[in-house]
Amino acid sequence: MSKRVTTETETETETETETDSDVITAIRQQTIPKLSERAIGRMTYQIGVGTAGTVYLAVSGNEGGGYFSREWVSLPRILAALADPVESGIPFATPILRAAYRNRSVNNGGFLAAMLRHEGLLIAADPPHLHVCAAGRTDWEAEQQRAFEAGERMDIPDPDAAAIPAKKQTRGRKRPAANPATA
Repeated sequence: MSKRVTTETETETETETETDSDVITAIRQQTIPKLSERAIGRMTYQIGVGTAGTVYLAVSGNEGGGYFSREWVSLPRILAALADPVESGIPFATPILRAAYRNRSVNNGGFLAAMLRHEGLLIAADPPHLHVCAAGRTDWEAEQQRAFEAGERMDIPDPDAAAIPAKKQTRGRKRPAANPATA
């Protein structure tokens, strides 16, 4: 079931970005470890495809706490942020990836690097905290577009249906109302 929603909701499957009129449909979701050895928990991300065929990535969850952006980031924006490292072939640090986001949170680059490494679009360099772009990006992009065209969609359950009912509030013992005639 597809739904049209705003970017603030992580549980829906389609999103309209603020600057584009492209409606993004999530086709796949993965939960993966974070890259940092000090990081706690795992992160969840989604891959989406817009009606124009553009491939997007978005973080949808972070088990260990900390801020993250749910912003859909298009593959062209990611490639623009990586233009210099791709051209030079020199390993690059994670902060370069922050430029792909409109919201430049300090955590965005690391989360995006984890997504791109998991998808095989980045590989660890020497030293391993640096990255290099892997071959095969166009094949990966075409694979996502084919999955979208074939009707692949995420089935995300309605969060309200799975919600735990709120605890019934108990009231303390009621005090009798003061009788103004006796007071």
